[in-house]
Amino acid sequence: MQLKPRARRQQLALAALALFGGSAAQAQSDLPATEGNQPAVIDTGFLWYQESNNRITDAEVIVSAHQPLGGDTAWNGRLTIDAVCGGSPIGALPSKSSQSFVTPTATSLNPPVVVTQTTTSASGGGGGLGVNLCTNPVQNQKYIVAPGQLPIDQSFHDQRIALSGGYEAPIGTQSKFSAGAALSHELDFFSTSINGLLSRDFNNRNTTLAAGLNLEADKISPVGGTPVPLSPYGAFEKGGNRNKNLQDALLGVTQVVTRRWITQANVSYEHSSGYQTDPYKIVTQVDALGNDAAGMYLYESRPQTRNRLALFWDNKYAFDNDVLQASYRRTQDSWGVHTDTFEMHYRLSLGDYGYFEPHAREYRQSAADFFRFFLFQTAAQPAYVSADPRLAAFTGQTFGLKYGLALGKDGEFDVRAERYTQRGAGPANPPPGLQGLDLYPGMQAYLLQVGLRFTF
Repeated sequence: MQLKPRARRQQLALAALALFGGSAAQAQSDLPATEGNQPAVIDTGFLWYQESNNRITDAEVIVSAHQPLGGDTAWNGRLTIDAVCGGSPIGALPSKSSQSFVTPTATSLNPPVVVTQTTTSASGGGGGLGVNLCTNPVQNQKYIVAPGQLPIDQSFHDQRIALSGGYEAPIGTQSKFSAGAALSHELDFFSTSINGLLSRDFNNRNTTLAAGLNLEADKISPVGGTPVPLSPYGAFEKGGNRNKNLQDALLGVTQVVTRRWITQANVSYEHSSGYQTDPYKIVTQVDALGNDAAGMYLYESRPQTRNRLALFWDNKYAFDNDVLQASYRRTQDSWGVHTDTFEMHYRLSLGDYGYFEPHAREYRQSAADFFRFFLFQTAAQPAYVSADPRLAAFTGQTFGLKYGLALGKDGEFDVRAERYTQRGAGPANPPPGLQGLDLYPGMQAYLLQVGLRFTF
């Protein structure tokens, strides 16, 4: 489901860093590779994510495996299952009067209320994995938003199962190649991808260069149909499924600077084409004084292409017992969205009692060129417009703490808790009808993750 926050576009970069970063780190040791059968490393985790004010709740289970085959050859696999529900902002603004909306499965602005006992989709459709986090999900429903409140669709439900696998092997004594594939299935979204990465060591294996490519094909099947962009809300002008394709390319370098310090840098470029509009988002229309008329909403419209460039720099420094990691990421895209992310982890060793790892992250984002809080009814209709708060200008801060404890030679138990705070601002000079309303309410979210690693 497109509404759910995820960073799947980051997967290629992260895989690259893990591969060639690990290669450079291993350059500090000349130990020969162990041949023969080796135990598989199994990582399991459970994640609970909860947004404030009865918004999104996400429960996720992850199982991954890494099986060394000897001689730097290995395969890996990963299974992710999660269920999401809760309230999702639909893009409409708060109003000084009550507003009424319907869930996307509706075909009328005054549908009958149908209460179901089965798990519904992010937009109210049925089916899925049979996991239901919310009570009495509904479909084909009309709901009322009180004056001053942000319009949120409380019928948001989604379930996802994702599977990925890969194989890596050396090429000669200085190079390594990995290839993989992934698929992800949601109630209104299906994605398949393939990827490859080639890395080569230089300078006595203290320098590693890497290049990677990821190709992805997505099928979007909005529940209730795909709205015609910029069509009136309530006209129910909808079509069938849509497609989107993505290509990611990455170039990176890892350098062992000293026996304690490793630095990594990469640049990635992503091109996506096809359907990129969110089928569940709308935009409010107001008159010259900022007063909204009942039912005056349009479905959003986004460009069919998007190009994104990202620069990433990561540093790890090992003290006698502790490890500091600090990174910076800069992105910019053809939609006018620019982001800066600063992140830091400090692993504090407690000896036989495990370790603590505080975490801090600062995120800053500019608004998309076509982001608008509202449209004037009398103004010329733009080709592209979105009131999706994820495309607005905002900042986000994350603070968290992780505790880990070694279990035997290769195992580990860990637990992590984090708090995320998002802040934004409404337009600088709203018209009189919108003054006094919080047009971009803040949001807080809490995350709890428990993990277990063992060999098998």
